[in-house]
Amino acid sequence: MGVVEFFKRSPLADRTEKALQEQLKKLRTERRKRFRVLVSVKDEETLYVVRMAARIANCPTCDIVLLYVRPIDRSGSIHIKIARQNMLEAGVELPGLRVLRKGLEVLQDELGLEVDKCEMKAVHTEAWGDPAGDNKVSFTCPEGRELVLKLKVAPDITSGILDQYELGPYNLIILGEPVRWKKSGIWVLFHHVVAERILALAPCSVMIARDTLDKKGFFICTDGTARSMNAVRRAAVLACYAGEDITLFSVAPTEAERNKAQKAVDKAAKLLDDLGIPVKETKISVGKPADEIIRHGSDYFCIVVTDEGRSRLQRIFFGSTASEVARRAKTSVLDVRLSG
Repeated sequence: MGVVEFFKRSPLADRTEKALQEQLKKLRTERRKRFRVLVSVKDEETLYVVRMAARIANCPTCDIVLLYVRPIDRSGSIHIKIARQNMLEAGVELPGLRVLRKGLEVLQDELGLEVDKCEMKAVHTEAWGDPAGDNKVSFTCPEGRELVLKLKVAPDITSGILDQYELGPYNLIILGEPVRWKKSGIWVLFHHVVAERILALAPCSVMIARDTLDKKGFFICTDGTARSMNAVRRAAVLACYAGEDITLFSVAPTEAERNKAQKAVDKAAKLLDDLGIPVKETKISVGKPADEIIRHGSDYFCIVVTDEGRSRLQRIFFGSTASEVARRAKTSVLDVRLSG
């Protein structure tokens, strides 16, 4: 039996593994006490997603992680010395490093933070046989907020985002609108539109951000169910942190169900009133839910829709009202999932 095999079976290895698992468990427990936002950035033209994150997570208990996923480099063009340096100070520019730096500048401006006064920590992790691997720089601010720049290597962007979620946990993933949407259904597994795949596969809430920072108000949709009420509460708290007015909206598929829609918004308004959260107005409409939500909600800063509680496979094969609204709306859309 070789040394490696002996060590793998030794009590020392077992104790080390147990200690690592306990440390990870403790970290996850602490993170669950905070609101953590994962922001996927791809270039400087889409840094509005960072401004969006700063606007809705403007609270000391909210952590923001900026993520850039780059492809695996097996050519050796990236020198191994970069992996041993603070990536912000590396002499050679890794792909994505510039946009992460710009993203940090945006956060400083939007949140009024001075990173020079924050505790900085740099971490390197080997990944996928890539010379530079994964690199992370975190800034822990005096008030407790954490800002993180993560340069991650992965086979594709979707895999990188979902892998990063597993290292979380995160409450919300924010990513920009794609240049074009593909067909829904099973085809989502075979094409590379990141937004569609994340909408279908992410376990937590997802925001498809559009450059709508000039708009105002959270347009929160509800159908009166317990699941929807929970989503209304979560979205309303976010709206308060962002300083946004709240409009509650419900759609009746037919005229005969108009009273049911009215009861849904009244129920949601009472819930928020009990929480001390003001509601600017309530609205109802009659028609196809996705069409009415888009028609009435696209003038607001953000449309909030509730995930129907479908599994990943159900979302892939059958889609959902939430995903249809996210595709077609002319403003940012937040799909609230209660698992995240």
